[in-house]
Amino acid sequence: MNYLQHFSTTKVVEACIAGAGDFGRGVLRQARQMQGLSARIAIDINPEKAAEALRHAGIPESEIMVCHSQDEAESAWQAGAFIATSSFDTVKSLPFDILVESTGIPDVGARYAEAALLAGKHVGIATKETESVVGPYLTRLAEQQGCLFTPLDGDQPSLLIGLVTWANTLGFEIISAGKSSEYDFIWDEAQGTVTCNGTAFDAAEMTSLWQLDDNDARATVQARSQALSAIAQISVPDLCEMVNVANATGLAPDLPEFHAMILRTIEVPTLLDTQEKGGVLEGNGRLEVFNCLRRPDELSFAGGVFVVVRCEDPHVWTLLRDKGHVLSRSGDSAMVYLPRHLLGLEAPISLLDVVLNGLTSGGGHATTPKFDLTARATQPIAAGQLLEMKGHHRHIDGLRPEIHPAAALAGDAQVPFYLLPGAEVIRDIAPGQPITLADVRLPASRLHELRLEQDALFYGNDSQ
Repeated sequence: MNYLQHFSTTKVVEACIAGAGDFGRGVLRQARQMQGLSARIAIDINPEKAAEALRHAGIPESEIMVCHSQDEAESAWQAGAFIATSSFDTVKSLPFDILVESTGIPDVGARYAEAALLAGKHVGIATKETESVVGPYLTRLAEQQGCLFTPLDGDQPSLLIGLVTWANTLGFEIISAGKSSEYDFIWDEAQGTVTCNGTAFDAAEMTSLWQLDDNDARATVQARSQALSAIAQISVPDLCEMVNVANATGLAPDLPEFHAMILRTIEVPTLLDTQEKGGVLEGNGRLEVFNCLRRPDELSFAGGVFVVVRCEDPHVWTLLRDKGHVLSRSGDSAMVYLPRHLLGLEAPISLLDVVLNGLTSGGGHATTPKFDLTARATQPIAAGQLLEMKGHHRHIDGLRPEIHPAAALAGDAQVPFYLLPGAEVIRDIAPGQPITLADVRLPASRLHELRLEQDALFYGNDSQ
């Protein structure tokens, strides 16, 4: 695709950036380098942090105004200033085209996305936590408002949807698709360690597990998982991103908790194939996450995305193997992959496509609630405990994420993971037990209200 032709127009797209973290700052910085994108508004709960993000993007201090009211924002806009503020309500009446929702806070994401759509603005969502709970509802709301709701390039869901639909367009048989985890498993043979996210772990057993067993590759990866059990091999963000892809594409997990194997890049098509072909999967069309195992001097998968396809013509695929493409040991399957995601630096592609071409980077109007991200206890949880979302990865201590078929939030249904932060446990929960509506008292939130509206829209009388 020639992107300059694809976006051939003199219109400048105006974006409002909610969330002055790494993703939002990336969009702000990239907009300064582009002719077709302007980003004059930054929102953060701390307006000074929003102003700092603008300064880091190269905006002179003299051109930034911190605004606390709609009147101040209107005046700043008319003066051509860049605006830093703490609330979307302050700026929602300004003439921008699209909101980039990158706060990372599930309820804030729901409130801002809904408010933007009701104000006639498009929404690009980087807060995957919000999308995992009410993405289908927000997609329908956008349609009703004559707007678009889309994931953004730079995050794995959008990039993976693009790769999957590319494979669909070409008629490939898709066996599996997914992403690598955020942090590689780096094997230092001399030290006998595996380092992940800056922490080194003893891993002497890896010497004998570096190569797949000639007769039983599955046994090798199972032994790797056990040898490196001190390292988390699946995270909530990984499955959160995959449930959004599942709802957009119809691809499904092979297991609710995923296989999450520790694989070298060259091993992916061998193991993420069907069982009859020597892999671990029960069928085609499966979503998966793997942990990239590599030596320090080998290229990272960098949290990239992949699709494993069936090799239909042995001659053609032998030719491609000779050119360095990654095929399974048997030659029955091959992996096509993008070993990168550039966060906010490439998100503008999606912003331009929405505003200029009326195209989303996701499932579009076909998005329906096919799957939910839910939780299972990994330790005893006593009645009276409050569930708290923590850290950069938005996890909750004692809970493991899983993906299950979507259901209305009623009766003893499992609760979507990101409705649980702030919930009170009302009865003891045993290890291994799924977290259901009967186990918790959910806090009041707009995210919860929108989920009930989504359930009524798609499930009717089965909703609460």
